[in-house]
Amino acid sequence: MKSYFAYIRVSTVKQGEHGSSLQEQRDAITNFATRHGFSIVTWFEERETAAKIGRREFSRMVAALKKGKASGVIFHKIDRSARNLKDWSAVQDLSDSGIDVRFTQESINLGSNEGKLTGDFLAVIAAHYIRNLREEVLKGMRGRLKQGLFPFRAYTGYLDQGGGKPKTLDPERAPYIRVAFELYSTGKFTLNSLSDQLYERGFRSNTGKKVGVNRMAEILRNSFYIGIIRMKCSAETYIGIHESIVSKSLFSRVQDVLDGKLSARPLMHDFLFRRMLKCTHCKYSLIGEVQKGHVYYRCHTRTCPTISIREEVVDATINGHLVPLGLSEVEVVEMRARAISMQADTEKNREDQARAVNLRVDIVSGRIARLMDVYLDGAVDRQAFEGKKLELHMERKGLEEQRDRIVRGEQVLVDRLLEYLELLETLPLSYAMANQIEKRKLIKTVTSNLSGDGNNLGVELKSPFRELAGLTSVRFGEPHRDRPRTLRVKNIFDLLVEYCKTHAEERKREEVSLIAA
Repeated sequence: MKSYFAYIRVSTVKQGEHGSSLQEQRDAITNFATRHGFSIVTWFEERETAAKIGRREFSRMVAALKKGKASGVIFHKIDRSARNLKDWSAVQDLSDSGIDVRFTQESINLGSNEGKLTGDFLAVIAAHYIRNLREEVLKGMRGRLKQGLFPFRAYTGYLDQGGGKPKTLDPERAPYIRVAFELYSTGKFTLNSLSDQLYERGFRSNTGKKVGVNRMAEILRNSFYIGIIRMKCSAETYIGIHESIVSKSLFSRVQDVLDGKLSARPLMHDFLFRRMLKCTHCKYSLIGEVQKGHVYYRCHTRTCPTISIREEVVDATINGHLVPLGLSEVEVVEMRARAISMQADTEKNREDQARAVNLRVDIVSGRIARLMDVYLDGAVDRQAFEGKKLELHMERKGLEEQRDRIVRGEQVLVDRLLEYLELLETLPLSYAMANQIEKRKLIKTVTSNLSGDGNNLGVELKSPFRELAGLTSVRFGEPHRDRPRTLRVKNIFDLLVEYCKTHAEERKREEVSLIAA
């Protein structure tokens, strides 16, 4: 009795786990061998598409047949043996070398010219079928992408919801992704230290291990987290309909850090006022040094005075400039009430504001359409087209985020005003009770320049704090209830409103200039 190999195959691992197709092929081959008196000595089972060249089990079987370990091989059908012409050529070579090749569903004799012609014809049909199927799959995927759907496995931080549905946020892992972007945007973390920090907080890979550096870089580079789908193989970009995890501004800052534009250098000593004090004479930074248990800052320029200024003196001087900026509880209550009243008035204009932003979104969308026309005309190459398209998608995403804030009632002017009131309410106490990181943040928020000249420290406040410090404190209340309790309250409130309006208009002009560019 002749010995034969038997080869069975399904296209995916999932089909193999289900097992019905494999079992049907096995039964058909077993019955075929029994009818013809063949003995099956080895079964080769594959869970991989035949469209690809280099199947492991198929290659192992061909090598064994060439070594004479069996008289022939039995396949269920031609398309189970090969769906590409190169593998079909390998099957024909086996037949030409005297190996008996059989198919249970096709009565083909590859030893004759007519059999080879029939086999070639069926193999070409199988190859054409898989090529056509691939094109249809790609066409369907592009259709999904144009709808804003991601037709692949969800990225870390999202969950799959099935075909035809957008990815949803993973309640367990999405917060870690947001924290990763926020921490790295500070410029104080390397990819290694960020991975360690997230691991300590409980973030794990799918295998339960620490997320590697390369994987962390992929996450921080992935525009999917701001709602933009970018295909790696083709560099094509699409606007996704899934919910974003991070904002466009935060994502852009992280890209700057990754590109080295905002990278922080390692620190030998992290002094409180490191790189914040300037020499009055040469304008270089004063260097912190530890002497007899105290921190001193002095200029290292040879031509400048060598007198040092002690850290406690700097701290006390800054605190003294912040005390006049503090507001009493009564003043804050009155100004907050005025801010809320202003918010009610500005809500009436919300529709006009949203319409204006929508107009700018339409302008950007029109630019994307014109860019597509230019690309189709052959005026730009594919790489330049995709780069500019991604840039416009990012710009539109920023405008859409601004529109969403307006629709949700987040009035930028009033919100900014309330932030200043909250800051001023507890500013002196907050500075006194803050740790080193919080103090540095407050100093950068309130001051524009700290200059040292020997033991003297000059403190320049930023606007609007500089103007607030110059206001005359008036302690006599107005005689009417519908007027501010003090002239100081009115002056401070009017100053803050004017400052917030001015800066809001500047931001609008910047956006308009970007759109017109």
